[in-house]
Amino acid sequence: MIADEDALGWESTAAADAYRGRDMRLAETLIFPAVLERLAGSSGPGRLALDIGCGTGAVAALLAGTGAWTVQGLDPSADMLDIARADRPHPRVSYRLFDGRGLDWLADASVDAAVCCLVYCTDPDDDRLAGLTAEIRRVLRPGAPYVLADLNPAATGVAFSTLRHGEPGTVYGDGDTVATRLRLRDGSTMTSTTYHRSLDRYRSLLTGAGFPSPDVDLPTLPADGSAHGAPAETGTAPYMILTTHA
Repeated sequence: MIADEDALGWESTAAADAYRGRDMRLAETLIFPAVLERLAGSSGPGRLALDIGCGTGAVAALLAGTGAWTVQGLDPSADMLDIARADRPHPRVSYRLFDGRGLDWLADASVDAAVCCLVYCTDPDDDRLAGLTAEIRRVLRPGAPYVLADLNPAATGVAFSTLRHGEPGTVYGDGDTVATRLRLRDGSTMTSTTYHRSLDRYRSLLTGAGFPSPDVDLPTLPADGSAHGAPAETGTAPYMILTTHA
């Protein structure tokens, strides 16, 4: 186990380089289809979607690839954005550096959908997240969807096939630092720093910004009929998906 003090900060060059090779199978299966489904009713030619905290561009490219979205992929890490531009260029995607708080270049009610995947858990600052959430609410058109996918706070310590956030048997409170281990495609791992928030804290960030209380989904993989040796993600959701509307 890598010590907490060796965990990589999300905005570091080392984290971006490691994250480039992450094993995304669980996210691709449990998060990505749900994002497309929840945004489908708002899609259409010329519609603008924000991928907030886009990292290396996986979700932004997915949305643009449907042909139904123009996408702005936003991230506070210049290194992540460099990888996104190199690995996932797309004529419908523009990648932009931002401060993690403000969307001042966007007019009120000018955006048709917003997605934020595995971002809130990386930020220790509730005030910054509250400001960002309020900005997302401001720029969304009335009725536009906001899909927030993140680590399931009820699944700390569970060893999933591609990740584990937190130590087994440890109880975490809001704001606690949690070491999260991610599997890379080459079989090695990286450990990064995340921050625990309860589902109630997520709800309060959304409702405090003026969003309705979100629908909550906890997706799992279907079991193959054999309980013996089944991966943890067939019984426990690694992620949660919160959906609300402006």
